[in-house]
Amino acid sequence: MYKKHETRGSEVERRKTFGSGLRDVRIARGLSLTELAARTHYSRAHLANVEHGRRAATTELAEACDNALEADGELLALIPRPRQSDSQAAVTRPAQLPAAPGRFVGRRTQLSALDAVSEKADRLSIATVHGPPGVGKTTLALYWAHREIDRFPDGQLFADLRGHSGHQSPASPAEILEDFLISLGLTPADVPSTEEKRAALFRTMTHDRRILVVLDNAVSSDQVRPLLPGAAGSTVLVTSRVTLTGLAVRAGAAQLALAPFTSDDSLRLLQEIVGSRVDDEPAAAQAVLDRCGHLPLAVAVAAERIAAHPIRLSELAEDLAEERQRLAALASDEDADVRAVFSWSYRALPTAAARMFRMLGLHPGKEISVPAAAALADIPLDKAAQLLHALATCHLVEEAGRDHFWLHDLLRVYASEQALAVDAAQEIERAQARELSWYLDTAAAAGRALEPFRPPTSDTALPGYAEAFAWCERELASFPAVVGLALRIGRPDLACQLSQALFSYFHLRKPWTIWERTYHLGLEAAAKLGDPCLQADMLTGTGLVALGLGSPESGRDAFRRGLDLLENEGEPTRSAWCHIGIGLAYADMEDVSMAKSALERGMVIHRDQNDQHAESVALVHLADLCRAEKHTEDALRYADRALSLCRSIDDKYGEGLSLYQLGTTYLAAGMLDDALHRLEEALSVQRAAHDDKGQADTLWALARTWIARGNSTMARCRLEEAATIFERRGDPAEAVVRASIANLEEGTTH
Repeated sequence: MYKKHETRGSEVERRKTFGSGLRDVRIARGLSLTELAARTHYSRAHLANVEHGRRAATTELAEACDNALEADGELLALIPRPRQSDSQAAVTRPAQLPAAPGRFVGRRTQLSALDAVSEKADRLSIATVHGPPGVGKTTLALYWAHREIDRFPDGQLFADLRGHSGHQSPASPAEILEDFLISLGLTPADVPSTEEKRAALFRTMTHDRRILVVLDNAVSSDQVRPLLPGAAGSTVLVTSRVTLTGLAVRAGAAQLALAPFTSDDSLRLLQEIVGSRVDDEPAAAQAVLDRCGHLPLAVAVAAERIAAHPIRLSELAEDLAEERQRLAALASDEDADVRAVFSWSYRALPTAAARMFRMLGLHPGKEISVPAAAALADIPLDKAAQLLHALATCHLVEEAGRDHFWLHDLLRVYASEQALAVDAAQEIERAQARELSWYLDTAAAAGRALEPFRPPTSDTALPGYAEAFAWCERELASFPAVVGLALRIGRPDLACQLSQALFSYFHLRKPWTIWERTYHLGLEAAAKLGDPCLQADMLTGTGLVALGLGSPESGRDAFRRGLDLLENEGEPTRSAWCHIGIGLAYADMEDVSMAKSALERGMVIHRDQNDQHAESVALVHLADLCRAEKHTEDALRYADRALSLCRSIDDKYGEGLSLYQLGTTYLAAGMLDDALHRLEEALSVQRAAHDDKGQADTLWALARTWIARGNSTMARCRLEEAATIFERRGDPAEAVVRASIANLEEGTTH
């Protein structure tokens, strides 16, 4: 019979040798890991992890291995046993975990992360799960704890630290320690009187014990630190609405951020509760989930409401559609009332942070920058940044990159409710007006930077072209909401001015859907003001969008409406833009005669007004018409004149377009070297100007030029680049370019 020599030393030393002891016995018995796995019914991988110290052995595993290897209790002896504390009290095996969650979906990444943290057998493992209210932190912690309960044979301790509680103040460490010590076998009379002595005794009583401690709803690192056991191989799992940075820095805790569900996991939870009714109304189900913001608590409340009442998913979706009623529709008992859960975090905020949170509820978009928040709250930038970071620490907002933060939809609704309840109507109006003015000033400055040839309309300055473009890109999704807010609060003047200020960026970037939504709101605002010039400006924008979306008739009609409005206004420049728009529409409709007539009329007016930018636009499009008609000399003359004008006023967008026009004209005429030269010039200028659409068009033209020169490798390279940009923009031209790639491959193959 194999006997391992008895080792001396502490229980910690003996437990550390279990893996190597198991390996020694197994090898001595001539068994492979696979054979041992078959005898013990544990997986080969798990046994390998135990042998190498990556996983701690349970008493049950040790007993199974001892029996399988006929080790006569030697392996089982390497597993520590509960023993008397220093006070001679009998240490019991606590089992305090609340019941496991009845339903659990998703979170595979987070579960794996917790597994990785707790696998360190030679140290105390600590993990914190932090995230916004209602995101499912406790559910995740309890699910994982129950799943891994066999790994902690010496017991499980649980405490609600009441960090954000509706009725009670946060629990003191001394209070929790008293409960833990009694659970471990002490009588109340034996519990020391001070927190320090209780913490020291707790560490002593948990020394050499492999236990799990779940600390739910912590408010700070200081609240948690005295509750850490003294046992290597034990795990502490903490949940909190705040980021417990101190615990990470001083105790080495791993931090795990929890976000709302993915769309798939939200749907899975809804299906588990509601059943087949989800399949009967898939669109309504998606609407419900979207309006819950995929927040697990909100999804669960919504699902239980459907399951418990004979209502259709479409009815609930309709109830949730109105933002002001959304939180009321997601009310259940207080523990599962979304509004109540949010309130526990809000009520704990200092006064200044609470006001900032309320102000954020007035912001019309999901994401907000520090300067916009500062304008809303009427405070300095550094103070706004400080308050936003404080709100992010307790997950009432989330960081979305440098100097930007976002609110979950339901939290934004709650913040808005609080603003309406606490702040005077005049203060709310002033806050919204301040933010709108900030957007207008900054958008006007961005337009000036993107088109420096235009006269300045704002005292605000952005550092340069790249910074202006980056600001517009970051704020792009908010533009329709901001213009809509101006309209809602009775400031149609601001709605029109902001739409006008964004024209330079929209024309450069061509985000068709957002441009269309913004300008339709601007048109509504201009109509409220009864201003024909502003209406014409908005119609010019909507007309260009219609052309971009492939509806030339709609575009022509918009330009004509604008022209009619301007008939008696004495606005030659605005009228000339309408004529150019009509010309572009007719060009898309392949009516060359009408297109040329309208473009020439617009060009003459702009020339008379000495508007070099506008004249260059007309010239470029006249060149395009001439090229299509194979009037090469006229096309080159128009494009050269446009290029000269654009360079004289530093119009980078126009310069790229003029060079593109020259290149495609040379290509059509078979002058391939000149075509390559001009198109490469165009591409360089367009990249510097961030002209996505222009780059894609130029790359496509370069590909056609390389095909004409017989270089399929270069052609394919340019086609792939063009297709990538068109795909990113959602441009239907992608399909044509992909077809060109397929044709090129077919031709190359043969």
